[in-house]
Amino acid sequence: MNAIIKIYDYFTRHHALLWSLFAVLLVGMLWLVSTLHLHEDISDFLPSDAEYTESMEVYSSLNEASRIVFIFSGNDPDSIGSAIDELADLCPDAITEPDMDGFFARLDFIYAHLPYFLRDSDYVRMDSAMAHLPQVLATDRTILSMPGTSFLTPSVMADPFRLIPLSYGAMGQYAGAQSTSTSAFTAYDGYMMTADHRMGFAFYDSPNGSTESARNAVLVDSLNTLCRQIEARYPAVSVRLLGAPVIAVGNARRIKADTIWAIGLSSLLLLLLLLYAFPRRRDIVLIVMTLVFGWLFGAAALALCTTQVSIIVLGISSVLLGISVNYPLHLLVHQRYTTSVRQTLQEVISPLVIGNITTVGAFMALIPLHAPALQQLGIFAAFNMLGTILFCIFCLPHLMSAEPTPVRDLPLRLPRAKAEGYYRWTTWVVLAGLVLAACVPLVIRRPLFDSNLSHINYMTDQQRADFAWFESLSPVSDEPAYLASSARDELARRLQLWNDYWQQHDAEQVAEQIREEAARQGFFPSAFAPFIQRITTPFTPPDTHDPHTLAALWPGRFDSAALNSFVATSLSDNFDYLGSICSLIVLIFLCFSFRSVLLGLVAFLPMVFSWVIIVAVMQVFGLQFNIVNVILATFIFGQGDDYTIFVLEGLLYEQKHGRPMLEQYQQSIYLSALMMLVSIGVLVVAQHPAMYSLGILTLVGMASVVMMALLLPRLLLHALLRLPKTRAYILRRL
Repeated sequence: MNAIIKIYDYFTRHHALLWSLFAVLLVGMLWLVSTLHLHEDISDFLPSDAEYTESMEVYSSLNEASRIVFIFSGNDPDSIGSAIDELADLCPDAITEPDMDGFFARLDFIYAHLPYFLRDSDYVRMDSAMAHLPQVLATDRTILSMPGTSFLTPSVMADPFRLIPLSYGAMGQYAGAQSTSTSAFTAYDGYMMTADHRMGFAFYDSPNGSTESARNAVLVDSLNTLCRQIEARYPAVSVRLLGAPVIAVGNARRIKADTIWAIGLSSLLLLLLLLYAFPRRRDIVLIVMTLVFGWLFGAAALALCTTQVSIIVLGISSVLLGISVNYPLHLLVHQRYTTSVRQTLQEVISPLVIGNITTVGAFMALIPLHAPALQQLGIFAAFNMLGTILFCIFCLPHLMSAEPTPVRDLPLRLPRAKAEGYYRWTTWVVLAGLVLAACVPLVIRRPLFDSNLSHINYMTDQQRADFAWFESLSPVSDEPAYLASSARDELARRLQLWNDYWQQHDAEQVAEQIREEAARQGFFPSAFAPFIQRITTPFTPPDTHDPHTLAALWPGRFDSAALNSFVATSLSDNFDYLGSICSLIVLIFLCFSFRSVLLGLVAFLPMVFSWVIIVAVMQVFGLQFNIVNVILATFIFGQGDDYTIFVLEGLLYEQKHGRPMLEQYQQSIYLSALMMLVSIGVLVVAQHPAMYSLGILTLVGMASVVMMALLLPRLLLHALLRLPKTRAYILRRL
């Protein structure tokens, strides 16, 4: 720390050099920040490794990923039908009737790739069908001889054993990339409606996919305009939109609005609090300058790594304001207890730098994660804190007034009892806390991760109800869901199963049996030629590395189940990683900075207790971790250690020098904690579920961190100082 004081002394004699370097750095940061472009996709918080990226490409190739649904509601089905016709006139690309051509095209595709759509149980059915071949073909003849079944002829010829269901509803589990999501609807005069004819449906495929929210915003606005035009002509019918592109647009707009409100409101509240605490306006200007420099430093560092940044990352900067404001606060508040700026810097620099190192280390733990937004947040937050501390130790002291800073004391105090009863009370509190820390993990379940992305997507009440209704109508399949590589392996396994089966059963002999029995049943000689050719001709597998092909061949009903499962696993791994690496970083630096494992543990235990409290609160109130608020661990370990370090440094200073110091540190901690809670609390009023969940959990976490940091170090240190051996050990380390 002596090097920092020497640098301060040097720049005291060379102010021109200091501010020249500052100006060059400021211009460079502003230029870098100007190159950043905002990205509004919440999927930036999802894993970006090869497995997940490929699976997302497959998912994006599905029609459902870019499909927009028009929902017509009314009491008169004829009026609903007329409204659907109006849509067809206004938007010719809209799908306003059941896509039977698409259905039969999909059926032809399935027959052409039959090995991939047969499950293990279907081979048992084939064994049974071949054992009862006369009865099976007789049933086929009966089906084809019924009135109105001529359209089934190609299907029966391609699949005489009826392995693939022919009903539109049952085909839902085979729908794949060609599905029009109409399997759950009823036809009424050529329109797609519900069974009670109170809701009609039409579809439109966005050419922009589901994640291009900027382009989809223009499209959705134009489609909403069409809906209002239709409602104006048919007042008895209401028209609304649903679908991934619509929800993505709503998410982007809600995130942008919440971000503006969060940053604006937190800045206003922090300013009001600063105006109350610091009567001298110069000090407020210095604090704002420090925060702005830190923000620019973090954004500039991010610009060196990427040209696009998630807008949610910048929205979280309202939380970072509450953390970075610590550093100038400690300097300015402590100045009123010293006779010079140099003395202030000398007494505060050690806990400031140590706390900053652990905070930066905790945020940098986000960088190795696979989610782009979490990586961006790690870079932005770490360099934000780094820029803030650099400004505090190199620039701020030269801007501070030589006169002591007037600061209004907040009406917050902790008792400084001296009686023997205080130590007995301390001992019991410590013992009770240790028992609590040991027992709570045994009775409280591990925090759950919510991998359902719909829960952190912003939707209106109507959209959420419509979404739930559509989910309830989705065809249920007993097929497992796969990620891309697993699906490719499953396809290879099914093809091998097909080849092995016909080698064992002599395909040529089976084909001859089918021809002979078909002739006896009165079929044409070429009746079952498509099926016979399929079992006797070697199958040429398609390129399953193509996302469109893989989506079309996906065995079973493709939905978000596999992706959600992968997200949950990734979240769990990320959470375990964050908890472990943040704990290790903080503990190592604490032990190193205090030059004692025992004192490092005293400073570290408050964060352990804080985590126990957070887990308990989450279980009591049913809160869960998700892809956004999982970063809470970095806030806890990044901020909690700052407060703990200042409290412990104050206590040790009093032991070493016999001069009161804790009260000085506590006043800056109170003010900092209040500002932090104000800046974090604004996210609780956010309407976007992801930002709200981050706000509520961070609020709970930071409140517990402040409480533990102010109480536990003092209780533990007093208890240790009462023991002769530990007292001697601690005093030797001072």
